[in-house]
Amino acid sequence: MHNASKTCQHLMTPLTLTRRLLSGLVLGLVITGCSASYNGERLFWKAQQVQAAALKNKKEANQLTAAETAKIVNAYAVVIQRVPGSIWAAQSQGTIGSLYATQKQYDKAREAYGLVVQNFNQYQGVALAARVAMAKTYELEQRWNEAMKWYNEIADLYPWSSAGLSAPLRIAVMYEKHQAPELATQSYERAVGMYTKRIPDAPTPEMAFIVKGYLALAYQRLSQWDLAVTTLEELLKARAGINRPLALLTLATIYDVKLHVPEKAIAAYTTFTQEFPNHPLGKVAKAQLGRLAALKTDSTSAAPMTPAIPAVPLPSTATR
Repeated sequence: MHNASKTCQHLMTPLTLTRRLLSGLVLGLVITGCSASYNGERLFWKAQQVQAAALKNKKEANQLTAAETAKIVNAYAVVIQRVPGSIWAAQSQGTIGSLYATQKQYDKAREAYGLVVQNFNQYQGVALAARVAMAKTYELEQRWNEAMKWYNEIADLYPWSSAGLSAPLRIAVMYEKHQAPELATQSYERAVGMYTKRIPDAPTPEMAFIVKGYLALAYQRLSQWDLAVTTLEELLKARAGINRPLALLTLATIYDVKLHVPEKAIAAYTTFTQEFPNHPLGKVAKAQLGRLAALKTDSTSAAPMTPAIPAVPLPSTATR
């Protein structure tokens, strides 16, 4: 038995040794990963402190001197070099872009944002933010074609993000700024088509409601008030997942100002004040209710006193 036990232990040793090696390897990887994450966070925090110190007595980043800007950029560059490929490196690269954008150094900003897009696409939030910032730099320089290219890319790559859903409307607004009303109208129509197609494919009911909100806004921009009202009323059937105060107030305003249906406007304003008595826009709704009530009273009091049935001449009695 003693020899058998030794033999068994001898046979078990390689398996035990393998298990221990694997456990040590996994533990080592976990520790290394935690260490790298901690190191990246610490380096990023240090870079933030350098930036905060430089901005301490300044209102805006565009008041920084070239030397102060370079010092901040170098601090974030250390993060990128020490923990390459990490989320902290991605955020550092994006922060450098934002710093240059604030200073209106748009070429340098786009270079930094481009590196985020090129090297850190695995971090979708950071990559999306870089693409949006890239589009805005072109928009600020009124380089509409380049901005539209990026907004279209955002809509394609991030279809369910707020930036991706709003991108078609941003393009239409740019055409309006560019004084191209026909192209703006076409863009709003394309937005309507896109939102209509996406609603049935929405990953969740809540997302479908969000898309319908964008659809309602596109209808408003096209002055298609009946369709806007229909969409808003569909949204309001849902008791959650939408900005109900905004939807109610928008519906009331359209009925009031655009469609001139005071009864429905009064109903929507009343629902708003009842459901959201402490809302910041509650005073606006109450004021509109008072105005509509006064108009209704004035129209009733000013109505001409006419008989319900037209007067008919009575037969003359003189001939009798």
